[in-house]
Amino acid sequence: MRNPMFRSLSLALVAVAVTPAAFGRTTVGATDATPPAATVRAAVDPGPVRVNQIGYATGADKIATVVAAATAPLKWQLTDGESRTVASGTTRVVGADKASGDHVHQADFSHATGQGVRRLTVAGVGTSGPFTVTREPLYPDLGREAMQYFYFHRMGTPVEAEYLQSAAHAHAALHPGDKSVPCYKNWCDKDSGSGADGKEQRLNVAGSWADAGDFGIYPVNHAISAWALLNLYERRPQAYPDGSLSVPERANGLPDLLDEVAYGSRFMSGMLPKSGLASHKVHNHDWSAFPVKDIAAENALPRSAMPPSTNATYAVARTNAQLSRVLRKFDAEKASALWASAEDAWQRAEARPDVDHPQTGDGSDAEGGGDYPDTQNSDDRYAAAAELCLTAEQRADGSAGDYRTVVTGSPHYGEIDAFDWGRVAAAGSLSLLTVPNSLPAADLSRMRESLRTVADSLVATQRGEGYPALISGATPYPWGSNSAVVNRMVLLGTAYDLTRDRAHLKAMHRAMDYLLGTNAMGISYVTGYGAHRETDLHDRLAWGQYPATPYPGGWLSGGPNSADISDPVTPTGRPAAKSYAGPGTAPSAWSSKENTINWNAPLVWVATYLKSTAPDLTSR
Repeated sequence: MRNPMFRSLSLALVAVAVTPAAFGRTTVGATDATPPAATVRAAVDPGPVRVNQIGYATGADKIATVVAAATAPLKWQLTDGESRTVASGTTRVVGADKASGDHVHQADFSHATGQGVRRLTVAGVGTSGPFTVTREPLYPDLGREAMQYFYFHRMGTPVEAEYLQSAAHAHAALHPGDKSVPCYKNWCDKDSGSGADGKEQRLNVAGSWADAGDFGIYPVNHAISAWALLNLYERRPQAYPDGSLSVPERANGLPDLLDEVAYGSRFMSGMLPKSGLASHKVHNHDWSAFPVKDIAAENALPRSAMPPSTNATYAVARTNAQLSRVLRKFDAEKASALWASAEDAWQRAEARPDVDHPQTGDGSDAEGGGDYPDTQNSDDRYAAAAELCLTAEQRADGSAGDYRTVVTGSPHYGEIDAFDWGRVAAAGSLSLLTVPNSLPAADLSRMRESLRTVADSLVATQRGEGYPALISGATPYPWGSNSAVVNRMVLLGTAYDLTRDRAHLKAMHRAMDYLLGTNAMGISYVTGYGAHRETDLHDRLAWGQYPATPYPGGWLSGGPNSADISDPVTPTGRPAAKSYAGPGTAPSAWSSKENTINWNAPLVWVATYLKSTAPDLTSR
C-alpha cells in the first residue's frame, strides 16, 4: 500500500482479554495502576473449535470451523448455559484449507433453536468458548465505538477526555501547525510559477484525521474513508443523528456522523495550492517516534506538503462534492463553498490528467510517510465525475450534463467490483445506485444486476473456504486483508438493500464471524470484542502510551498479509491466513497489525448496517 516503513498489517496470536461474561464486550475505564500494555499480553491458544466469540443471530447461518485431522465426520453437541444439550449433529469434513494450511471440519448448527449462552463441543477435539444466540443486535455499540476511532485520531485540536472511552486517552492537539505548511522543496511555486514576490507558498491543511497509526494525511486514502461514512449516511441518514456520538459538535443541529466527516475533511481543500494539482500528501520529513509520548516534540518535527498528483486532485473533488451534497440541507453556505472547491479541483485534474506522485527515494519526497502509489487515474476520474454529477443534479447546476457525459463515457461506467483506496470505480457506481439521479433506467438496472452477480460470487467464495473469509485462499492475502473483507461486506449489504436476497445478508454475518474469531488465528481482529482478541495495534499514539489502559474498543486490525511483508516480525513462509504478527509486536508489525481510517470507516458501515438489519434474521 504505502512505504514499507510503517504501512501494513500482520496476523497476531492475540492476547487474553476476558470480558465480564467471558465472551462479550469489555467496557474499559481509566486506570493508572496497570503496567504498560506491552507487558501484559500473552499468547493464547484459542482451541480448535473456532466460533464467533460474540455470538450469532437466531436466523443466521451458524457454522463453526473445527481444526481436526480426522478424515471422517465428528459428532458435536451444542449446550446451553446450564450444560444441557440443545442440538447435536456431525461435522462436514472440509479437508485441507489452502488459506490456512489447516485440516478442518465445519459444524453447522444453524437449525438449533432458542436463545442464550451456548458452547459447542466436538467429540475428541474440544469445546469452544461461550457465545450467545440472540434475536437482538449482536454488536449494538460497535458502530458507535468504531466511529470514536476518528475522534481519537483528530489532528489540529485537543482530544478531550469527555468524548473518549477512557479518560486516559485524552491528548493535546497534534500538528496544530498544519494551518501553514511549506511545500517540500518549494514545489508549489515551481509548479504554479508563483512566488516571484519572494514569499513561498504555504498550505492550510488544518482539520484532519491521522491516517494510519502515524500523522500523515493523504487525500486518496481520506477520500475512500470519507466515502464509506458518507455513503452510510446517504443510505441510512437516521443512523447517527445529532447528539448520538461523543463529539464536541453534538447538539449543533447536524447529524454527528456528518460533524465527524466534516472535521476530518477540512484539510482537503487546503491541499490545493494557488494553481495546479493538489499535494499528494502531507507528513513529517522523518518517521515519528514509536510510541509518541511527547506531543510537543512531535509537533516540532519538520513537516511539508509533498509534490502533487492527479488522483489526489480527483480525490479532493469527489470528497468535497459528496460532502457538499449531504450538508446542503443543513448548511447551504458551507455546501456552496465545498461545491466550488470540488469544481475547482475537477478542473485542475482535467487540465493535467496523468501526473503520478513520484516514489519515495528519488529525492522529490521526504521519507516520513507512505507513498500511496497509483498509476491509473481513469477510475479516480470516474468516481469523481459520479459524485460531481449527483451533486450538480441536486443543485440543479448547469454543469450536471457535462459530468453525466463523463460518467457514461467512462470505461468504468457501471463497474462493480472489489474496491480500496487505489481502486475506486466501484465507489462511484455504488453512489449512483444510492442517490436518485437521471441516468437511464436500463443502465441502473444493469448496475444492480452486476452488483447481484458480484454479491453471489462473494457468497460462493466464502462457501468454498474453510474459514468464512470473503477472500479466496487460492491467492495471497493482501496488505489490509481485513479491510478487503469489510469492503466486500459493503458490497453484500448494498446488494441486500437492492435484492433482499437473504444469502447476501447471511454472508455478511459469516464474514463478521471471521473477523470475530472464526479464523485461522482464532482471535477477534476488533479491539474490545471477544475473549481472545487483538490488543496491540500499530499506532504511534495508542501503543504503550497510556498506563496499561487498553486500546479503545472498535478498532479493526489490518489482518494477515502474505503479499507484501516489509517488517521484521510479520512471519514469512506461512499460509496466507496465518501471516500475522504475534502479541506485543505492534511497533514492528506494520505489515499486519496497522490500523487505519480506511479499515475503520467500512467497519462503521458494516456494524451499523448489521444492527439496522437485525430484525431480518430473527427467525427461530
